[in-house]
Amino acid sequence: MSVSSIWAGIAKKRWKYAGLGALLSFIGPMGEWLIVHNLFGDVDERLFITLIYIEVFCLIVFGSFGFVLGVYTERLEGLAFRDQLTGLYGRHYLFEALSELLEQNNRYQKNFSLIMLDLDHFKQVNDVHGHTVGDKTLKAVATCIHSEVRKADIAARYGGEEFMIVCPSTSVEDCHDLAERIRIAISGLGANSLGYPGPQTISGGVVGLTAAEEKVTLRELVNRADKALYDAKRSGRNRIIVCPARALSIPAS
Repeated sequence: MSVSSIWAGIAKKRWKYAGLGALLSFIGPMGEWLIVHNLFGDVDERLFITLIYIEVFCLIVFGSFGFVLGVYTERLEGLAFRDQLTGLYGRHYLFEALSELLEQNNRYQKNFSLIMLDLDHFKQVNDVHGHTVGDKTLKAVATCIHSEVRKADIAARYGGEEFMIVCPSTSVEDCHDLAERIRIAISGLGANSLGYPGPQTISGGVVGLTAAEEKVTLRELVNRADKALYDAKRSGRNRIIVCPARALSIPAS
């Protein structure tokens, strides 16, 4: 292989194809092979062009396949992790995240807090106005929740008209403030958002897990939040109660 042989290849006006081969070399090994054999005159010109077409075709086909596969993989992950009605995370992803945070708390003493929310008198909404209106209400509530939480928070539909929000590295006081903002936002929803005159209220329970607290199980943590939610319902609804350290209640409006 000499300099004169390289110039001979260029002199045969194969430099055009060599340039295309150079472009393809960034994409696949066949492009590199085409450059060498084109410059040194080892490939018939028609065969060379045919090989280029084959590589371009393969790049388009497999590139498109990879793109489509990526899109469908993302959609499947969305179906697995997201609630299809509200767009919030689903119960399965929620418990995976909670389990991981509990493990981090037990091992590295990283605190976090949890909010459990439940729409007040939602059964009456479905019974009186129908499930279509009920679904619209759930979507509006989910939008309120999503607009208030941080990127690090995990907002999920726990089931039915219940929602849960996991707040990593958050004190119970800050978590209570977040729950209050959500409660106020939901109580301010109008007929256009809800699908019926309203108002729609929500009750909530907040539980915090600190670094100094002894180890608890996932079931125990959820039960604490559920108990605080039950206390909020029993106290008149439309309020947020913190458990177990202290109880904060807001008079029902």
